[in-house]
Amino acid sequence: MEPILIEILAPTLSGIDMSCRGCGMVMDYVGLRSKYRNVCINEYPTEWKEAVRYLSEWIKRLLSLYPYHIQVRLIDAQSPLGLWKQIRHRLFRFPAFIINHRETYIGWDTDQLEELIDSCLKQAL
Repeated sequence: MEPILIEILAPTLSGIDMSCRGCGMVMDYVGLRSKYRNVCINEYPTEWKEAVRYLSEWIKRLLSLYPYHIQVRLIDAQSPLGLWKQIRHRLFRFPAFIINHRETYIGWDTDQLEELIDSCLKQAL
């Protein structure tokens, strides 16, 4: 049986990275790169950071419940792919879940999401 694909659309916390090789080496040597990343991430509201923490714990739980039956792909809602998925599936709140490119779920209710995954697993058998 092929694993069920669960795509999770959510805004992710990001910081600007020094991608220039020379600049990056200098920033690393001086010790500023990690400090700069931490400052960028600390600028986000506490609610966002808590939501990201909760979502990451939820993903770990899903992977432990269905270890060989699901594949998880996290998509930044602000990326071009994330915007396309939002429009295509009409998902405008987060977190949003797309299961096997068809079924969608929006919200934080783990029981409803697990029921949807279970029904997709039963259909796959």
